[in-house]
Amino acid sequence: MAPEVFSIDLTIDRDFVAEVLRAILHTILFYRVFGNIRPKEVDLLDITYSAIDDPEIEKAVEDKVEQFKSNLENNGSHKGQIAVMFHEKRTKKAWFSKSEEEICWEQWAVTITTTICPTDRERLRIRKEMDRQLSSCLFDIIRFVNDKKDHIPPITTSDENPFPYQIVIPTASDSWGSMLKRMLTDSSQPI
Repeated sequence: MAPEVFSIDLTIDRDFVAEVLRAILHTILFYRVFGNIRPKEVDLLDITYSAIDDPEIEKAVEDKVEQFKSNLENNGSHKGQIAVMFHEKRTKKAWFSKSEEEICWEQWAVTITTTICPTDRERLRIRKEMDRQLSSCLFDIIRFVNDKKDHIPPITTSDENPFPYQIVIPTASDSWGSMLKRMLTDSSQPI
């Protein structure tokens, strides 16, 4: 079974990369981390979004936001990609043993293109457009999670978070396809 894939494409002011990426990641996790969570509201531009008030999740998001920003700066690039993948743990039976495998059931592929605003007028125009794009993006995330539920596996464990997730950033040599394929076949430890 192929995972559900949701793509997000934004063009934003380079000065807001961390804040916008943080809003997207927290919104995705808020709606897809199942378990007992403490919600909190966060304001960005003219938007309020929901996040999970959990130090472990906040650290995971902050680490990836910093890595994303660092990749943009170090590569001199105006475009970056990041993915959030949710997995189901399944027991895999062999002849004389059992092992666990992780099956990806949902992927969020985020592409952010940055722009530098040379004038105040251009900065104002880009920020208005960025606010509109982010608002639309967050609404699309909410609509997607409300409309697309059939692919979510049944919860068969009493773990606090029954579906582990990964936040991954492709290397410079990875394309989206090769990175996602590698992540689907790699059984590396999710967050």
